[in-house]
Amino acid sequence: MKLATLEIASIDRVIAHEIHPKTMEKDAFAKTNSSLLKFRKLEKEILIKRILEALTSTTKTFQLDYEDKSTDSVYSLMTKVKKQTDKEFIVSSASLAEELAYAHFRTKIPGGYCLIGNGLTKNNEFFFFVIKAELQEVFNVHNNELTLIKDVFLSPAKDFYKIGFFLESGSNFIPFMYDDQFSLQKKDLTEYFYGTFLGLTTDRNDKLKSKNFYEDTKSFIETNIDDVHDRIGLLKALNVLYRENTTGLISAREFSDNYFEGELKTKFEKKIVEEKYPISFTKDISLVENRLELQRISIPLSYSMSIVGSTSELDTLDIINDPSKQTMKDIEPQINNGQIRKMILVKQAT
Repeated sequence: MKLATLEIASIDRVIAHEIHPKTMEKDAFAKTNSSLLKFRKLEKEILIKRILEALTSTTKTFQLDYEDKSTDSVYSLMTKVKKQTDKEFIVSSASLAEELAYAHFRTKIPGGYCLIGNGLTKNNEFFFFVIKAELQEVFNVHNNELTLIKDVFLSPAKDFYKIGFFLESGSNFIPFMYDDQFSLQKKDLTEYFYGTFLGLTTDRNDKLKSKNFYEDTKSFIETNIDDVHDRIGLLKALNVLYRENTTGLISAREFSDNYFEGELKTKFEKKIVEEKYPISFTKDISLVENRLELQRISIPLSYSMSIVGSTSELDTLDIINDPSKQTMKDIEPQINNGQIRKMILVKQAT
């Protein structure tokens, strides 16, 4: 299910609790509120706009699944929140804020506001949301005077908040998460929020699994295959799996059977297959599509130097380690007849 066409008709109630971060002297804690937020039409419209702008981001919003379905979990709350009175909702939201504070187990996790609310989409679907909004400091100029405005949150930049969004579907709620800190370089969403706090898992998200398997396998090949041509060949095979394979599935074990042997196969199956991808999953290349187009790989020449290019460009590359006078005699005819177009010489540091 995708949120690209999501339209929010109304937000019916919202409450805000403060999360104070963990310090060296004190654990994180929640300063809970006992009243729903009051806001005017303009503020409500801007809040809806902020939520929609975040959730419709295709690179930072993911559909997840429930891992924790215990009595005190967010999943359990989903079955009750729709019918709760405002008083019951306030009590439940305070407990949820305390759970979020408990998830702040490191001093590096910033505090902020925990906004909890529910509403309806334009298709009359009920939804519930939890926003962790970090506080920011911004400047304003008034009467030619620079003024610092402290404790601002939910700015349009969307770089300082996370959203757990639960959309009713039949008798279930489908969980989504927007993560401001997710990038194509990261392997996972922010675990303290989606896992420890919301009780969700990313293990069954094909978009993330496809990206991570590509990155993990590429890294394994580049780290463990010394021969340049073997490395390029395996990286080509990985790209073919993503670009041309028509089964729609990715099997780490099948990739291992097709392309690895001996100790290398054993190592790949232990580190990649058994620990991370024991079960086949549906291929979704949306997070790696640009990388597949570029097909750029790196061939290290020394500790601090690499040649970077596409697999086709580097396919004819040869690296000669510890060249001798005989090596130069052997390649001299290829230099003279133009077969060798370029040479790179790496001198030993003195």
